[in-house]
Amino acid sequence: MKHYDPLFPKPEIVIGLAGPAGTDLQSLASEVADAIRPYGYRSFQIRVSSLIQAVCSKTVSDEITKSKFDRRVELLMAAADLLRRKVNSGAATVPLIATEIRSLRQGFLLKEGCDLDYEDLELYNHCYILNSLKHPDEVDLLRHIYGDKFIMISAFTHENDRKKHLTRQIAKSYKTTNDAKFSKSADNLISLDRKRPGAKIGQNLSETFHLADFFLSMDGDFQSMLDDFFQNIFSYPYATPTRCEMHMFQASSIALKSADLSRQIGAVIANAQGDVVAQGCNEVPLPGGGSFWIDDEGKRDNRDFTTGRDFNAVKKIDIIEELIKFLAEKDVDVLNLPSDQIDAFVTDLIFGNLKSRFKDLRVSNLIEFGRVVHAEMHALSEAARRGLAVGGGTIYSTTFPCHMCARHIISSGIENVVYIEPYPKSMTKELYPEDVSIDEESAPEDKSKKVVFRPFEGVSPRRFRDIFSSTKRKTSEGYIVEWTKDQALPKLVSLSTAHLSVEAIVASQMESLGRIEDIKDLENV
Repeated sequence: MKHYDPLFPKPEIVIGLAGPAGTDLQSLASEVADAIRPYGYRSFQIRVSSLIQAVCSKTVSDEITKSKFDRRVELLMAAADLLRRKVNSGAATVPLIATEIRSLRQGFLLKEGCDLDYEDLELYNHCYILNSLKHPDEVDLLRHIYGDKFIMISAFTHENDRKKHLTRQIAKSYKTTNDAKFSKSADNLISLDRKRPGAKIGQNLSETFHLADFFLSMDGDFQSMLDDFFQNIFSYPYATPTRCEMHMFQASSIALKSADLSRQIGAVIANAQGDVVAQGCNEVPLPGGGSFWIDDEGKRDNRDFTTGRDFNAVKKIDIIEELIKFLAEKDVDVLNLPSDQIDAFVTDLIFGNLKSRFKDLRVSNLIEFGRVVHAEMHALSEAARRGLAVGGGTIYSTTFPCHMCARHIISSGIENVVYIEPYPKSMTKELYPEDVSIDEESAPEDKSKKVVFRPFEGVSPRRFRDIFSSTKRKTSEGYIVEWTKDQALPKLVSLSTAHLSVEAIVASQMESLGRIEDIKDLENV
């Protein structure tokens, strides 16, 4: 018996999961499988950590298996980073994933007696759930291979809950109930998972998480949100966005106006009723208000690229040179450098072999010398210029606000901040611990006194138009069309098998990864 209804064949789908350490992605993978089953899909769950362990020698694999939870996770992270270093690519795990998908596919096709002819492969109604993705290069390559067949879901829980989950897991592996004893170990895993310090192509969830097609909080009724997402993916004719999804899409759209040399950020302010009050992007301000539009007549284009430099980046170099020269002039023997070598040393420090480590230092993250007005400040100043109240409202920003924007947000009366992309340079939590609640980690009774910062939930801006563009909603007689899960087809996902050739090429690169033979190689990563 075929695994699909020949009258309603559905395309193969690959779903990648991402989430910070301590998020129960195993439960999410099971919920995803349950949510997609009514649409006629059979799911296969692929644990990427198991694929990584499988390329280790038996000795190394046995050592990983018998290790306590915290060390086992650290070793697997190190193994993934070692593979990335071997091939100088953040996507080193993707050949393992592609090979596993091909193996699973061949297995079920042979078992069901399906045609194995390359042109007529019956790939229908199967879903591969990847648990989990940890580097942006992995996401990029998977999208290149599978195109519209790849869907990414990023999930999160409160950091305190994630830490509790990790300490319980660690304590359990040590056969003790003293969870608190392992608090530092849990913090270390969370930090390593976020980004390995000084590693150019190491694990980097911070730059991966925000690339998702759908964002999900696992703290509430996430199953119903997941059901709604798949309903929308599978062409539900009456899908419409939430206010949060709409406003974040608007913020993402206004971000495209920015010609900033570093990044594009957008922000939208909505009042307590959900109506848009103001918007802004990160751009150099113009006298009279606002910023330059390309179709402005009689106005000077004063954007950064017209000056030929990012003033903030250049100024940081000047500051470091100034400090080192001051120390040299005062005979502070720190580096023992002649004055004529200081410029070369600073250049090497910032752009040379130490670049990745230098980027982790606070001095490299100075942001106050830029000419641009930040997106959140731009939106607030626009509201002020037009005489519109923002008190009690919500600001939707594509990126977590910096500490300079945070102080203006706090003073403006804004009550909520919703964001997608993290911003490690922000010192908001450190500077305003009594004034902000980040990711709802404060006790409920304290929240009324604080500005609440929370991650975005829902369909991402990158998928917004695909999901919410109208499909056929009524018959020629004027009645609504019927929609059932068993017959519903996913939007914009074709039955094409064109991805197989690219998948085969990527899978063939698995040989270049080799094997991890020595546990010491992992301990030295």
